[in-house]
Amino acid sequence: MRFAAGLTVTGIVGFLLLEALKIIMVPVTAWVMGLLVVVVKVVLVGVLILVVGAVVAVVAGVAIFFYKRRQKASSEA
Repeated sequence: MRFAAGLTVTGIVGFLLLEALKIIMVPVTAWVMGLLVVVVKVVLVGVLILVVGAVVAVVAGVAIFFYKRRQKASSEA
């Protein structure tokens, strides 16, 4: 009977622990998902800034190239 009583106590404690975790895990999961959303937003904004910077750099480089080419052509003429 002692063995059965020990199993019963551990079963009850396990059940109570499971129910407590069910209650606690809902807000914890929502918090973790919210944190992940913020991290993904920050990463996407960073990538967007890098892409826009690269495009601006390429456009500026092409503009400078054609400006120098025009200056060189007009000085030779």
